[in-house]
Amino acid sequence: MKPEDLSLAGQKALVTGAGAGIGAAIAEAFANFGAWVGVLDRNGAAAERVASSIRESGGQALALTADVTRQDDVAEAAERVLSEQGSVDVLVNNVGDFLQQVKPFLQTEEDDWQALYDVNLGQIFRCVKAFVPSMIEAGRGGSVITISSIEAYRAIPTCAVYGAFKTAIGGFVRSLAIELAPYGIRVNAIAPETTETEQVVPNAFTKPEHRGQVEYWNPLGRWGRPDDIAGAALFLATGLSPWVTGTTIHVDGGALAAAGWYRLPGEKQRWTLAPVIRESGFTY
Repeated sequence: MKPEDLSLAGQKALVTGAGAGIGAAIAEAFANFGAWVGVLDRNGAAAERVASSIRESGGQALALTADVTRQDDVAEAAERVLSEQGSVDVLVNNVGDFLQQVKPFLQTEEDDWQALYDVNLGQIFRCVKAFVPSMIEAGRGGSVITISSIEAYRAIPTCAVYGAFKTAIGGFVRSLAIELAPYGIRVNAIAPETTETEQVVPNAFTKPEHRGQVEYWNPLGRWGRPDDIAGAALFLATGLSPWVTGTTIHVDGGALAAAGWYRLPGEKQRWTLAPVIRESGFTY
């Protein structure tokens, strides 16, 4: 490997949901390594804040206001980016949300399903259709990165529809990777565990009496941070991963591997399947 394999100089990237959290961290990381970045968010002021910060740091960025659940918005954003830049080299489908829909499946309605589809799967289809043809036409290859979730790989009761759409991302990524491989375009996903962002604030969700146990609930001892996911995205966008396609990188602190096992407070090698109840029949 060479140092230039980590560079994105001369590359053009489009990151959706980049006005805050994981998307902002990815946009900033790409800019720091030399890419021009389209910072797309439905909150125009947030997109401009991130783009302005990148420019103030010497990078290149354009703020784009668009709701990726709306075809017209995606088309307008693509027209602006492609008219100015000609093509993109990296597309990051970062948008996703459980929309605060936490209820048993039998209590959900078709409107719930449609809303979750639009923001977790439909928007990926729209953005791929809008931006990937420019990659093919440019003939330089490229990278399509989609942010999935650990919930695509484990059960998530009371969020079954959300989990179904996140699971579908893996199938789409694998099939699209094969279709686009002849053009040198790589397609991958990143599946994070719960990450501290403006949208999801796990410390606020955790009861005060349990917050001291958080370091034992994940094998690496903490919630995720946006930069954790940005690092994986940087790997998938650069020359560090030229032979990686059709797969998912799990950025979860070991949570999927642990499969429900949690370390006991104050212990290095005592584990339980019931993290809040220290004394239980499932403690080893």
